[in-house]
Amino acid sequence: MENVNDNPYVLFNAKIWNDWKKDGVKYVKLAELETDLPVKFFELIPDSEIPDSDETIYPIHSEDIEELLEPHLKVKFLVHKIYLDEEG
Repeated sequence: MENVNDNPYVLFNAKIWNDWKKDGVKYVKLAELETDLPVKFFELIPDSEIPDSDETIYPIHSEDIEELLEPHLKVKFLVHKIYLDEEG
């Protein structure tokens, strides 16, 4: 039986960022996830170049991406496990 509480997201970190750069990712899209929690969650989606409303695209080597690595109390930047390199 699959655990229904298994979180499919991990906190964005320098290893993920470096792996994406090494793997040739060119852009990262930020999409806000809707929750009822007091913390805002944003999903980082690699190589998504077309923003929908209220979404932002950053080049992978942008200083803006580096700023997402800094800890924030009310904002968390997440990556869905499907975007992670399973072999690394």
